[in-house]
Amino acid sequence: MQPHQRTFVIVLVAFLVLACAGLLITSELVNRAINGPDRQAGPQSEVDLRPIQTAQALAPLASGPDEQGLARDALRLADHEIDIAFTSALEEAAAKPPGTSAEIRAILERIGTVEKSIAEMDVEIVRLTKLVASASENQKTVISRQLDLAKARQELNEDELADANEDLTRAGGDPQSRIKKMVDEHNAASQDSGGHLDLSVVGSRAGSRAPTSNSFLARGLAWYALRSDQINLAQARQESMASASALTKRHDELQSQIAKTMPQRTKTQALAPTVKKSEETPIAVSSPASDATNATLSSLHSLSLMQRSIAGLDRRIQDEQNLANIYGPWGALVASRRRGLLHGLIASMTWMLLIVLVVFAFDRAMEHFFDHLNPDQKNLLTLHAVMNIAARAAGAAVILAMIFGLPSQIGTLIGLVGAGLTVALKDFIVGFFGWFALMRKGGIRLGDWVEINGVSGEVVEIGLFQTVLLETGNWNESGHPTGRRVTFVNSYAIEGHYFNFSTSGQWLWDELQIALPADQDPQPIVEEIQKIVTKETEANAHLAEKEWARLGNAGGARSTSAGPATSIRPANLGFEILVRYVARANERYQQRSKLYNEIVELLRRKNIPQPAQPPPAAPSAAAETA
Repeated sequence: MQPHQRTFVIVLVAFLVLACAGLLITSELVNRAINGPDRQAGPQSEVDLRPIQTAQALAPLASGPDEQGLARDALRLADHEIDIAFTSALEEAAAKPPGTSAEIRAILERIGTVEKSIAEMDVEIVRLTKLVASASENQKTVISRQLDLAKARQELNEDELADANEDLTRAGGDPQSRIKKMVDEHNAASQDSGGHLDLSVVGSRAGSRAPTSNSFLARGLAWYALRSDQINLAQARQESMASASALTKRHDELQSQIAKTMPQRTKTQALAPTVKKSEETPIAVSSPASDATNATLSSLHSLSLMQRSIAGLDRRIQDEQNLANIYGPWGALVASRRRGLLHGLIASMTWMLLIVLVVFAFDRAMEHFFDHLNPDQKNLLTLHAVMNIAARAAGAAVILAMIFGLPSQIGTLIGLVGAGLTVALKDFIVGFFGWFALMRKGGIRLGDWVEINGVSGEVVEIGLFQTVLLETGNWNESGHPTGRRVTFVNSYAIEGHYFNFSTSGQWLWDELQIALPADQDPQPIVEEIQKIVTKETEANAHLAEKEWARLGNAGGARSTSAGPATSIRPANLGFEILVRYVARANERYQQRSKLYNEIVELLRRKNIPQPAQPPPAAPSAAAETA
């Protein structure tokens, strides 16, 4: 194994170990508390609406029966706490004297004037109404017009009074109206048409926090979305605890005020007014006694208001504490869901790492297997490349499917992608299947002498998509290499034609030419040459016949003889003997050289002279003239 491969394996195994550790940490056996960052509670107004606003914001995100049950409880408690807060705020506003600023005094004077005018107009409308009932027909028309005019003025006065009341509320002179308006807005936002608390929002957006599929990407998005829910629940719990603490502090302050007023209260009760009886006036109250009575009454009203406020604060504190106790388990449920998604993410990462490791191990195993092949099995090296590509493509496809998930219209998608790839990669696809055609029995092997598209040569490489030839030409001698490497796409095996001039034994027919003079008898020489060639090629002829019979005679056709053949034909100044025999392609030139040497030795023993050369051609007339 090379150093970079060893490093890759080490890093891959390290990530795999980390993934397994993550699976153990995020499993259900480990109960880990996850809390979001705290947020300080903001300043509170007369009525703090944040409890109900927080509950309404979190309720739609509740998923499952457990979380939705907690969300409903949170809405009920928050609504109850807000109702108590509104009641206390109305009582406190009613007990407070109106403001004394110049603007408020002007508005109050305006309201008094308008109310006086409204009262006068009411009296006038009643008078005119009675007159209309008792008037004659002639007077009824006039009085009716006066009555309509009075009603129009009364309507204008009422509009002016409503505007003045709005101005007084905006200026802070009527806090009760402002609180009642807040009550109306709260009821409109949180109640249904029947006046009950609207719980239909619970779980309405739970689907946005659930993964759309089991893919790595969908789980990652859902895990990230639940992170904000978990933080919001932690903040809501912190706000409830802070509100409970603030209400407790206010409760203690009111308790302290009541404790401080106890001596004054006892003294005021001791100075209660005395009622004197006399003959002139049956019941008379002295002036100092009347002032003491008023002071006692005001003190009692103030104490009663504080007691009711304390009781309301007790209930609100209990509601806030209950809200905090609800948001805590709710956050734990969300944390559990998020931990489950994280567990699934780490499991997906583990499977992806295992797939990469398996593909790498398969690649190494195939490499080790093909490195120990025999020389005769080297044609399987292309199969090694195909298996490597197929394994890596399958691993990449599985990993991509785990990350993005399977498409919903997978059939249509595969069809469109397949059609596009078929058009764009037509030559490569046909070449790929052409490789299988070449690898079948009777195809092309390394070292074969073939002709492809008019180019002849020896096969030196057969790839998955291409075949490479070492071209041979006839510019000097048949079969001599030209030194050029010619590459063809394997599609020729399906679309075109190719010729293989060799079998698995690389047998070729070769030919010798021997010249004899005219005064020699060629027959004895032919017999001697036949014996020499037969002796030298006998072994190759038997092997060639067997291989031809095995490869080309499977259908029962007559077998072809591989024995040498000689023929004589006349030449210009003698005879020409032609000898054809079978030789191995890689031994062709050595075989021919050896046969030539033996035939030359035979001719020397026979003292056969070389045939005379033909006389040179006569010069042409043009040459003589020149």
